[in-house]
Amino acid sequence: MTNRDLIIFITLSFMWSLSFIFYRIGVPEFGSLAFASLRVVLAGLTMLVFVLIKKKNRQGIVKNWKVLTLVGLFSAAIPFILFSFSARSVNAGVLAVLNASVPMMSGFIASTFFKDRLSKKQIIGLVIGVIGVIILMSENLFGEQSATSGSGLLPMGYALLACVGYAVGANITRNYLDNVSPVAITAGSLIIASVIMLPVALYEFPYGKSISLTAWVSVICIGVLSTAIALIFMNQLIKSIGPMRATSITLVIPIFAIILGYLLLGEALDTPAIIGSVVILFGTYLSLDLSIKKMLKS
Repeated sequence: MTNRDLIIFITLSFMWSLSFIFYRIGVPEFGSLAFASLRVVLAGLTMLVFVLIKKKNRQGIVKNWKVLTLVGLFSAAIPFILFSFSARSVNAGVLAVLNASVPMMSGFIASTFFKDRLSKKQIIGLVIGVIGVIILMSENLFGEQSATSGSGLLPMGYALLACVGYAVGANITRNYLDNVSPVAITAGSLIIASVIMLPVALYEFPYGKSISLTAWVSVICIGVLSTAIALIFMNQLIKSIGPMRATSITLVIPIFAIILGYLLLGEALDTPAIIGSVVILFGTYLSLDLSIKKMLKS
């Protein structure tokens, strides 16, 4: 990993961790559906610029529009809506940790429906990840909700369903869009998703309500920076260091999100949340079949 790759890796981790902060700031003012749909629309408009600038970025979009529609729904529209509902009561750090379970879910779906074989290490990682989720949700499953945990059983369920959507979208992309460039996949899926979500944005927008500058900055940044630009960076990272080391970014994002949530929003994690987060991240590490020694080699 070169210094440039390391800078992109850290920058991308920071950008994606901020998305959970933006959810917590913007959703209360815009509402869940309006915030999520605006995120999709702004991301789609940003990618439209890239498509218009460079012809190569739009190759394969028209031919594969049906599959790209599914990717746009499962990898953007639906998860963004679910995370927006979840963000009403779940801490940014917890959201980021739950988001880190995507590789585990993706591996399970790949092995169940696409006949990809998982190693023993990955299977153990899946089991550990599930245990971590149970620990994370333990107070809501088996006891009273903590006043400081900032969580809830149903909202956390929304976040997990969003992760399932990401995992489904990833498997569709891997198995049906192998001949399309990563940028074209990103652009096509987000542009199509933005067309679908535009009526929702117009209908759900809180007309007549005073929206703060902070909330506006949040929705613009999450759409442009944490979605469109971040996905472009991710594609570049995959190209430079390979998918194995690139996907390990899911282990770093929660660290930034927890720190930023504490510094910017005053959010703190209770004991079950801390233990569950560590277990989930360890399970994700195993399910990614990562090797620290191999990752450190350039």
